[in-house]
Amino acid sequence: MKKEQLAFALNLLCFGALFILIKLLIGTYLPMSYIYLIGLSALLSSIFTPKFMVNNGDLFMKIPLFKKPIKL
Repeated sequence: MKKEQLAFALNLLCFGALFILIKLLIGTYLPMSYIYLIGLSALLSSIFTPKFMVNNGDLFMKIPLFKKPIKL
């Protein structure tokens, strides 16, 4: 698997897992309309998801609230 494909798959997997986790947590404690729940969950998970990227053939992970990416 190419590193670009791996980075895309990891981005998708992390976003999906965090989205489901946030949706379940918010839906459990705050009763709200389903469309608002989906929108808020998507917004929060897009902000707090680690981002994976490829630079010069190396795979990096950018963690939110940290300045420098981590080389994997």
